Amino acid sequence: MNFRIIYIFFLLFISGYHSLFSQNKKLLYKNATYEFETRTVQLYSGNNTTNPATTLLGRNNLTLEFDDLVEAEESYRVKIIHCNRNWTPSKLKAIDYLYDFNEFNINNYKLSVDTKIAYVHYTFKVPNVKIPGNYLLVVYRGTDESDIILSRRFMVYANNVAIALTSNLKGLTSMDRSRQQLDFIINYENYPIQNPGDVQVVIRQNQRWDNAITDLKPSMLREHSSELEYKYFNNENSFYAGNEFRFFDMQSIRYPGQNVQRTNFQTRPTSAQLMVDKPRIYQPYTQYDDLNGEFFIANTDTGNGPTQSDYLTVYFQLQAEQVEGDVYLIGSMNNWELDTPLKYNKANNMYTCNMILKQGYYNFQYLVKSQELTPNYLEGDHFETENNYEILVYYKPPSMRSEILIGYASYTMNPVD
Repeated sequence: MNFRIIYIFFLLFISGYHSLFSQNKKLLYKNATYEFETRTVQLYSGNNTTNPATTLLGRNNLTLEFDDLVEAEESYRVKIIHCNRNWTPSKLKAIDYLYDFNEFNINNYKLSVDTKIAYVHYTFKVPNVKIPGNYLLVVYRGTDESDIILSRRFMVYANNVAIALTSNLKGLTSMDRSRQQLDFIINYENYPIQNPGDVQVVIRQNQRWDNAITDLKPSMLREHSSELEYKYFNNENSFYAGNEFRFFDMQSIRYPGQNVQRTNFQTRPTSAQLMVDKPRIYQPYTQYDDLNGEFFIANTDTGNGPTQSDYLTVYFQLQAEQVEGDVYLIGSMNNWELDTPLKYNKANNMYTCNMILKQGYYNFQYLVKSQELTPNYLEGDHFETENNYEILVYYKPPSMRSEILIGYASYTMNPVD
C-alpha cells in the first residue's frame, strides 16, 4: 500500500472521527481539545512556550498557538469566560471584564511546509481584561459557539497582597522525605480585606491542575500585623516530590536525539521508537535540568519555524513487572489527563502506548492509578527533586460578584545551579 493511499485512509479516519465527535460537544472548564485534528495547543506568557499561562493585569503578553491537522484553513473565533477560583463560570457578564465585544477572530495562520502530515498553524494574542481572576479561553468554529475546538485556562493577577516563604527552597521541607512543603505568609496591609478568613489559596506543582491543592485556609491569623500564615504539620500544603521528568529529543527525524531509539520514514506519519524505560523507584536520585513536564517545538532538520516541524507516531515502552492498578502516560503534551493508558504484555513484561506528537523536545512520566500504590510508584519520590510551585491567592470583595486573583507567586524548589 503506497503513501498516498495510507494518507487518504488517515484523512478519512480524521473526518469520520470529527463527524462523530462534533455531534456532542460539552464545554469543559479545563484545558481540553474537542476534535482529533486539534494538536499541540500551547497558551503561554512572554516568548517562552513553556511558561505558565499566567500574567499580571494590564501586561497583555499571553499567546495561544495550536495546529489543525487539515489541509486548508478554517474560520475560528475566540470567546473568554471569567471563572471563580474553582473553575465554574462566575456571575460576571463579558462587559464587566472585557474591553471589547466577546468575539475575537483568529486571523493569524500559516500552512505547514514540506511535511508528510499537512496542518494549519494558528496564533492568537489574548486581549487585555479589566479585572484579575481565572479565565477560560474557548475556540469555536465559525459562528457556532457550540462547535468547540479547544478550551484553555489562564490567570490574570494583581499584586494586591505580598507572599513570602517561611520555608527554604532547598533540602528537606517536610518530615516526610517523599514530599515537599511550602510554608508561607500573606501580608494584606496594603489591601482592605474585611474578613481575612474568606481568603482562599490554591497551590500548583509544575503547572498541573490534576493534583493542585485548593481551598487552603490559613493556620494562623494575625490581624494586628495583617498577616495570614500557612504552616501545617499534616501534609495539607505538601506535594509528593516526584522525580526529574523523563525526556526524549525529537528535534531531528534524520538524526534521532537522546532517548529516541530509531525513526522509520516508511510509515505515514513517520514513526519514532523510544528507548525502553525502566522503573526508577529504587534508583538513586539524580538531578538534571528538565522542563518540569512541559515541551517545546523545534526542528533541526529543515528549519525551526512552527510550520516546518512534522508529526510523528511516537511509541513508548516501559519494561516492568505488572503493578496493581493502571499505568498512564502524563505530561503537558496531554494536559496531564489520564487519557493515554499503557497496555501490558505479559510475554515480555512490557507496558506500551503511542501518541501522535509534533517534532520537538518532550518531558513525560508514568503515573500509577491504584488504591495500593502512590501515583509516582514507577518514578520514585525524592525531596531533592527540582519542582516549580505557584501560589494563587483569591478573594471576593464585598463590591464584587466574583472572586478575583489578588496575589501570585512562583518558586522553584531545589533550583538547578
